[in-house]
Amino acid sequence: MEPQITAEKVLQKSIQAHGGENLANKIKSIHYNKSTKLFDANGQLESHVSQKIVHQWSPFLTKINWENEEKSYVAQKKSDEVSLYINGQLIKDTLKINQTKSSLDAALYVFWQPFKLVDPTAKKVYLGKQRILDSIDVLALKVYYSEDPKADVWHYYLNPNNYKIRAVKVDHNERTSMILNEHYETETGLSLNKTRKSYFLDSLGQIKYLRAAYKYEITLVEYYKK
Repeated sequence: MEPQITAEKVLQKSIQAHGGENLANKIKSIHYNKSTKLFDANGQLESHVSQKIVHQWSPFLTKINWENEEKSYVAQKKSDEVSLYINGQLIKDTLKINQTKSSLDAALYVFWQPFKLVDPTAKKVYLGKQRILDSIDVLALKVYYSEDPKADVWHYYLNPNNYKIRAVKVDHNERTSMILNEHYETETGLSLNKTRKSYFLDSLGQIKYLRAAYKYEITLVEYYKK
């Protein structure tokens, strides 16, 4: 590991590679469609969900619309207030609201990388050069938010040639997933997610099977007025 290189320096290089904070801060909202296909261990399609998602920064809003099993859902986090509607009816069940909050927070977290990593609650450790899946050379950042041994641990893998996010590994609920970035979008100048594939890994860090395929299509970008 190069001693002079820090996690913060590597993160700043990645942010610049993804368009920079100045450009990111000009965006008021992004609207996009997200397609999620889940597969079982035999490679059979388990489910396919299409969502319409909005992220707005000032005032803060994340909103997701989707349909599943002939029901329509609207989930929203406005400032710190979370709401869920199923077929137009407001849901007040505490468990469902907590699950909805987690889903809304996760949607923004996954989409708005690497910019979300500047959050001061994100503890970052630079792990140096690594090779993942025995074939992809990367620069590795470990990111965690809690000292709890059961808490999620993230590894962000950057392309050593351009510092863009090449892949992400997450340890979650005693299971490890590796998400590979295949393509970046070009509409915003921020190289956000366009297509990704998520694989479950075994105890040796090798691919067990493809769990999910994600596709993102940006439909609208709103900028702050000068």
